[in-house]
Amino acid sequence: MDDAALNTTPPRVQVHSELPATAYPHYQRVFGGAELPTGLLFDSQHFAVMSVAHPPDSQTPDLNADKDGDRILVLMDGDLALQIGENRFRMCPGDAVKIPRGTRFGMTQSQAGAHLLLIRTKAVRSFSLLR
Repeated sequence: MDDAALNTTPPRVQVHSELPATAYPHYQRVFGGAELPTGLLFDSQHFAVMSVAHPPDSQTPDLNADKDGDRILVLMDGDLALQIGENRFRMCPGDAVKIPRGTRFGMTQSQAGAHLLLIRTKAVRSFSLLR
């Protein structure tokens, strides 16, 4: 092997200038800031992400069960108590819970108000049997 082959250096990677995240077409701010969005943030074939706000001293009286997919609740700010299955849980900021498909949940209550992210998986339907 000659000396030229031993002394080769890898080519330099050209670094492009970075754009702010707000320039990305699918950008959403979900942490910090005075006005946080509520409603559907992202939607795809396999999942949806929503931002949900509960006002102070609020509650919901009903239980639901999602038959099509799992849900993940991430409490961003405030406090939230909710029933999952037969048990009640109190969430603090930073807590996350997975609610499996078909599990009853709800009867929420918040004293200080709550801001949470809801990530919902969607059922994958296969039509390969029909082909």
